[in-house]
Amino acid sequence: MPPRRRSNRIRKPDVNILFTTTGKRHRRRVLLRWSLLALAVCVTLTAVGIGTHLAVDSFLRHALYQNPRYALKQIVVEVKGDVPRKQVVQATRLALGQNTMSVDLVEVEHNVEKLPYVAEAQVRRQLPDKIVVRITERLPIARIVSTRQDIAMQELFYIDRDGVAIKPQPNEAPRNLPEIVGERFVDVEPGQRLDQPEIQAAVTLLKLIELTPLRTQFDIARIDLNHPLAMELQTRDGARITFQLENLARQLDRLQQILDFANNRDRQLATVDLTPERNVPIRFKN
Repeated sequence: MPPRRRSNRIRKPDVNILFTTTGKRHRRRVLLRWSLLALAVCVTLTAVGIGTHLAVDSFLRHALYQNPRYALKQIVVEVKGDVPRKQVVQATRLALGQNTMSVDLVEVEHNVEKLPYVAEAQVRRQLPDKIVVRITERLPIARIVSTRQDIAMQELFYIDRDGVAIKPQPNEAPRNLPEIVGERFVDVEPGQRLDQPEIQAAVTLLKLIELTPLRTQFDIARIDLNHPLAMELQTRDGARITFQLENLARQLDRLQQILDFANNRDRQLATVDLTPERNVPIRFKN
């Protein structure tokens, strides 16, 4: 009898259909169980969070925001100078009796800083019933005259160290400040920053002079901006000094040397032209 040939086909393992189906169902049940557990945890945490928020909100509302002890009774304005306190209080938009804890301090500061003569405002609570507003006033260093086109009228304005226009207070006597002339000022508004290069140069010159001995040696009457790329400082005793619009600190150093030279020889300056880099033209009185 011939030998039986061995089959080359690989026999597949028997598959238990019942076991496979049961395993898939088991995995689905486990996955569903864990999903429901995770959902329950999320719902619980959300409920706890909402409950905590409501409890804290209720506590704050009754303990602070609805507590009559924190009703606003006094608005204190701390300021040096002539800033009208009544206008500052009106600008805060606060009302006596409102809750001090509900006051938005940043918003109050912004409201007060809209006043043209206020450079900076700092607002703080002084519990239980007081709001304190501290004002840093704009300090004028020059004056200008603006023309209002709609009514053909001239108005006096002051300029502070940042070049911001300040409207004088009603019935305020004009201040004895240097006048900036030569620039056509039209329809200037309180709080407007005059950022023309010539005006900023004039303001910078006045600020720099305040930091030098020249502040006591010159009584400045005006700064004339009519000169192209230059400005002329005029003193009340008739001296005229011409500056470039740039490198003002270096020019003031040269002017101080010239003034020291004149004082040592008992001479008075009539004109000085600081625009040349060398050979500065100088004329003395008499």
